[in-house]
Amino acid sequence: MNATTALPAQITAFAAAVRAALGDLPADEVEELTDGLEADLAEAYAEDLARELPDPVSYAAELRGAAGLPTPAPQRGRHGAIAAQVADLGADVRRSLRANPASAALLDFLVTLRPAWWIVRAWAAYQCFGAVFGFEGDLLPRDLVQAVLLIVLVAGSVFLGLRAWPVWVRGLIAAGNVIAVVATLAALTQVPTHDDLAQAWTDSSGPYDDGYGYGYAESDGTGVYLDGDEVTNIFAYNARGQALHGVQLFDQDGRPLTTSVPGGNGCLEKDAETQECLTPGAWMPDLLETGAQAWNVFPMKMAESSFEDPTKPVEGAVAQDRPAPFLKVPALFSAVQADTKADAKAAAKSR
Repeated sequence: MNATTALPAQITAFAAAVRAALGDLPADEVEELTDGLEADLAEAYAEDLARELPDPVSYAAELRGAAGLPTPAPQRGRHGAIAAQVADLGADVRRSLRANPASAALLDFLVTLRPAWWIVRAWAAYQCFGAVFGFEGDLLPRDLVQAVLLIVLVAGSVFLGLRAWPVWVRGLIAAGNVIAVVATLAALTQVPTHDDLAQAWTDSSGPYDDGYGYGYAESDGTGVYLDGDEVTNIFAYNARGQALHGVQLFDQDGRPLTTSVPGGNGCLEKDAETQECLTPGAWMPDLLETGAQAWNVFPMKMAESSFEDPTKPVEGAVAQDRPAPFLKVPALFSAVQADTKADAKAAAKSR
């Protein structure tokens, strides 16, 4: 009620609540009692923006009395009386705050933030639904159903905020706001930090695909990555562009360079049309002369496995070469020059 732009919506909602409280009267009498209500309220509150709208039920009772119509006895039970006392206490507190310019300015600022709070309140309700239905921790929707749920909650929260409600409903809304604050604070503690995201990337399991990939492999943070995607095989070519086999790779410290976690799985054969995996496969290591397994020998090979356990080859499966991306690549310029010089020397000797 303290921002001019908020007056029309508030007054319209208040007038609707007043007409609802007069709902037991004939339509023509309701129209006569409330004719010009919005215009009168807008004029009155334009002169005093700090003034608050009264309870619509009480206002409707005053209209009845002024017109000489019987006023229904208020059906307030014990809970209704308590709610009325709480509402009166809240009104007294607001009047006290309005008496101080600083606190009044703060209240005016908070009023401008109400639309933002309605959205936050809906998001808090979304987090509560997530805790019940198993998608807690998702700060934003991940699928269409969750997105629709959040949109419905936002619409409902805005609807609650725009309308004028009876005292007991306002009490329920206030209680819901308290729960929303608690839920918001609890959800914000689950927001991952940069370190959390880095650790999750290291510890999590993720899909990988080398063009023939299938399923998921447990990742312990080792391996080679290109633009965030795990590299599962490496094909090396010599200076003349010819494919190499059995290449052992090491890093700058002499550590074996591995691209696939032992036991990782892939796809040995895909359907040409649907690209659906027909035969799963397990990556296989090479054996060193010491008898140790080597996972840093490229290109890596793959043996047939099963859908029940794609990480282990089936009995009797033989490790197979994986198709290279290129049969040959352009040779290095230095290698071409060397071949040219060698050819020239051979030609000179033959003369």
